Amino acid sequence: MNILFYSAIGRQGKTTNAIGYAKHTKAKYYTNDLQNATKELYGDMFKTGDFVEIEIGKEITIDDKDNIVFDFGGYIDSRLIDVIQYVDICVVPISYQSKSEYIPTVKTINAILEHNKNVVILINNTATKLIGEVKEALNYAFPKLPIFTINSSRYISRLANHQKTIFDLLEKGGGLEKHFIKKSLIPQIKKFYNYLDNNT
Repeated sequence: MNILFYSAIGRQGKTTNAIGYAKHTKAKYYTNDLQNATKELYGDMFKTGDFVEIEIGKEITIDDKDNIVFDFGGYIDSRLIDVIQYVDICVVPISYQSKSEYIPTVKTINAILEHNKNVVILINNTATKLIGEVKEALNYAFPKLPIFTINSSRYISRLANHQKTIFDLLEKGGGLEKHFIKKSLIPQIKKFYNYLDNNT
C-alpha cells in the first residue's frame, strides 16, 4: 500500500489527512515539507525511522517492502513524478472557499492524471453551504473520479495541537465530544479510509 497526498497550494488539509491515514494503516510517513514545522508537530507520533523527511534535491529512497504514505506539496518535479507513478492512489484534498482553491486543484488533478489515473478527491474543511457547489463542479470536471467529503470541524485541529487522531479522540473522549465525533466525523472518515484500504 502506497498513497500520495498532494496539493500544490497550502492549507488544503493535505498533512492532517496524510498523518491520520498513515497512523490508521501503521505506514511510514514521507514528507517534503521542511518549512512548516511538520516534524515538530507530528514527528513524535511515529516510531523511529517511520517519519522520513525528504530534503530539497535529495534522492527519494523507497523500500518496496514498506507501506508508505507520502505527504508532498509544491512544484511537480521529476522526483514527484516518480512518486506519482509509484503509488497506488493519489489523494488531492481541497479546502474550498473560492476559485482561488478550485482552479489550482483542477490543474493539480490534471497534472497528476498524466502519470497516474488513480486519483481521489477529498473535500475537507469546507463550509457546509459550499460543499454542494464545489462537489458539483468537481463532478463535472472529473466525472470518473471518486470524491469524498469530511466536514469542517474544530476537532480535526486536535491532531496538531495534541498529537491525536480523530480515532484517538473518540476512544479517549467523553460526553458531547465523543457523541459529535462518532455521529458526524467518524462515518465520513471511515468511508474514505475504507475506499483507500480496498483499492491499494
